[in-house]
Amino acid sequence: MSTKISKEDLKSPDQMTKTLREGFVWTTSHSKMVIGAIGAFIVIGVGVSLMNYFSEKKEVSSQEKYFLLEKTYTEKKRGFEEASRAEIMQAQAKDKKAAPAFDPAKKASGELEKDYGTVVSGFESFISENPKTKAAQMAAVNLSDIYLSYKKNAEALTALEKVEKGLDKNDVLAGLVWMQMGNVYADRGDCKGAISKWESITSQKGLAFAHDEAKLRMGLCFETMNDTAKAEALYTEVTKKEDASTTDFAASKEAQKYLRLLKAKQNL
Repeated sequence: MSTKISKEDLKSPDQMTKTLREGFVWTTSHSKMVIGAIGAFIVIGVGVSLMNYFSEKKEVSSQEKYFLLEKTYTEKKRGFEEASRAEIMQAQAKDKKAAPAFDPAKKASGELEKDYGTVVSGFESFISENPKTKAAQMAAVNLSDIYLSYKKNAEALTALEKVEKGLDKNDVLAGLVWMQMGNVYADRGDCKGAISKWESITSQKGLAFAHDEAKLRMGLCFETMNDTAKAEALYTEVTKKEDASTTDFAASKEAQKYLRLLKAKQNL
């Protein structure tokens, strides 16, 4: 029997008393069951505390391993980016000797295995071993970035799907993972799939910081699907947002531009 007090119960003191009394009678007549339940809750409470302890311990351990992987990845990526910049500056420089030295051997080859082979396998193994940790979620976002840069959309989506079940819906990482999943779907031409992931972001109050960007991208997808009414409504929402504390001004500026372009098209 439930002893929960409803709003209707609170309207009447007699009814509330009756509800409490019924609860008391049920408790005293089932004292052994109640004592057993209290004992079970104590055991469960201790179990939960131990689980939290081991969970936090595992999270710390997994993040330590993740940061080693991330360090290797960022160093490789930085090296490729620096080589690419040096090549551009060499090509644009009038005085080739004064331009930064460019070593072709340090440039990315364009082949995933050759450029990031060990990084990819490291991230993949780490995600498989720690799928429900925040560290794995960060690894999945980085891994999906690598795959997307080599036009491997299916692999990027698979990496993100492996960690999706472990997301805390109001956590920043949930916003990053869903945003990236939407990007992958959109890049594949699947705007319906993309919108469903971006709606996962806009439905969570705790992810308000990402609402504007998600709505902007949803607007672009609706425009691609020739649903200009929804696109216009979303662009307008982003441009006229009243809460400055969660306003993404870059997204707002972009939305203003897309709104003007949309209206211009409609007037043609």
